[in-house]
Amino acid sequence: MSFLNAIQSLLKDPPPEYAFGISASGIAMSRTRPPAALQFAALADGVLSPSPIKENIQDMPAFAAAVRKLVPTSGGRRTAALILPDNAMRLAVLEFENLPEKDEDRMALIRFRLKKTVPFDVESAAVSFYVQPRNKVVVAVAPADVIAQYELPFRDAGLHPGVVTPASLTLLELLPATGSYLVAHKSSGALSVLVIGNGILTLARSLELNTDTPLDEIVSDLYATRVYVEDQAGARPDRLYLAGFENESSRVASRLSAELDVEVETIVELHPGLAGYLRSLTAPAARKVAA
Repeated sequence: MSFLNAIQSLLKDPPPEYAFGISASGIAMSRTRPPAALQFAALADGVLSPSPIKENIQDMPAFAAAVRKLVPTSGGRRTAALILPDNAMRLAVLEFENLPEKDEDRMALIRFRLKKTVPFDVESAAVSFYVQPRNKVVVAVAPADVIAQYELPFRDAGLHPGVVTPASLTLLELLPATGSYLVAHKSSGALSVLVIGNGILTLARSLELNTDTPLDEIVSDLYATRVYVEDQAGARPDRLYLAGFENESSRVASRLSAELDVEVETIVELHPGLAGYLRSLTAPAARKVAA
């Protein structure tokens, strides 16, 4: 199954004409159909500060200028997918003994559960969910005004953002559809940690990061997650996939492999969220990772 295509907010037929991967360092863009060529517009420090509890775009004129630099002036369906920084949203897995039949009743129950875990008003937030086997529900949630802020410059440039999703969810399309593994995605002030067991997303959590966050803290967090998985499943994960560590990838992979006692592989794409989204459109069943 495809995690990305399962989320209700995503358009399947037809897909958006353009896809944008957004991070604090810049915006990457690609068409979703040939000819597809990646373009990138850098953002200066401080233009974008992803957060689920405050305005994300600190310099809207600079952000809007980067968007205009990438958006074609004409042609296509003028629709777009926005792959947001993980820290702009919250991704969670909620488990229920039973779920109501109607989607509106399910949504009410999910919002009730989220009230205990997210640091913003759930009732006015944008929420998407997908029910996995055994009533494990994948939920993506963000304040509506945060989503609106990201969408505004694209709308002003003549695009309709029909897809909005966190990068950590889309990058799963690059990974195997079977097996048990961890994912650690470092991006724009946060470390997203995901647990996959036999094709099911079983855990999603986020660790706030800053420039001074020591590697020891990341190692400790991932070790605790590995222990939790081993305790729940009766076996340790097959491996750990790293994304977003860039020049530190080799050093971090070596340290984590030794301390977690699992095989570690690195996702080599510079924009893994965008790459995963594009992969889902062309070959959603073929998830691969480069060592």
